[in-house]
Amino acid sequence: MRRPSRGFTMIELLLALGLLSILAVALVRLLDTSLNIWGRTEAGRDLNEMGSSVLDLMARDWNAIDAGPRSDLLGEWVQFDTDRDGVRGMHWPRLRLVRQATAADLARLVPGQGIDPRALGLIEVCWTIEPEGGTEPEDRSVGSLRRGERLLGQGEGLSFFDERFFSASEQAPPGSLHQVIGGVLWFSVLYAQQTTVLQDGWNVGDRLADCATSWDAWGLGRADLSKSSWNTPGSGMPAARELPILPRRVRVEIEFERPGERKRRTRLAGPIDATQTSFRVQDGLRLPEVGTMILVDEEWMELVSKGGANATVVRGRRGSRPASHEGGVLLHHGWRILREIPVALYREDWNL
Repeated sequence: MRRPSRGFTMIELLLALGLLSILAVALVRLLDTSLNIWGRTEAGRDLNEMGSSVLDLMARDWNAIDAGPRSDLLGEWVQFDTDRDGVRGMHWPRLRLVRQATAADLARLVPGQGIDPRALGLIEVCWTIEPEGGTEPEDRSVGSLRRGERLLGQGEGLSFFDERFFSASEQAPPGSLHQVIGGVLWFSVLYAQQTTVLQDGWNVGDRLADCATSWDAWGLGRADLSKSSWNTPGSGMPAARELPILPRRVRVEIEFERPGERKRRTRLAGPIDATQTSFRVQDGLRLPEVGTMILVDEEWMELVSKGGANATVVRGRRGSRPASHEGGVLLHHGWRILREIPVALYREDWNL
């Protein structure tokens, strides 16, 4: 007589299904974490390559800068009203310089004409930031880095150094400058004077040992103080005579954020006023690391601590002013690239 086979009880089946579910959830979380780490690594590599390419292009301009009597260099800061509240609160720099042109530069600027490789001339170069002008509110604080070049003293249109080149809204004429990269949150250029001491870093201030935030190679007062307090001339600037005064070294910093990353940023959980240094966000897990600069509308803040959905910040960083912000505003933060570029044609001239 055959003994009936014993099957699984309902309790055993439920326990097995429960253990299998726990194992499946653990594996999915492990896979999700691995994919997130891989995605952040790939995104960081792509952003680093993009930023390095931009700074390589800018470094080539600096390395070819001209120091002769026809040369010029003007670095200034301008303000924009990116959040459209009627107040210009976003600080971005503008750089204009004269550099030596190669045969390839001349062939590009004067197409269809035979260029003698030995006939090198001078070209004007302009770097500036303009608001991207997105339709979404979170896109309005983002800028587009643009660059243009033209033959010095030739060609149609105004010189980049002409005071009429930029409009009252600080916009360049259409088609004169071309986008290099979008999604720019921050762009900064600092200048080492003859008296600047760099052992302790690039300190900004009014001492002789500090670096300059603006530069006027001919000392003509073209960096307008009414546009930004960062247009104050450096304390160690000598007077220019037959030749322009150039900095010893420049420090370029750029921070940008890709459109896809904005979808993963957190937002303010409620409105805050201009005095608050602590607030809540909608998703604390999406806050960046402590020490990161975050952009809220036109105000920069430095994140000094976080816990859960709470954040503590230092208000009004990077020359911005503390302001009130509505709930639901996006907290921008991006990828930061920094480079120091020596100016090879810097001339030691103390005009003694």
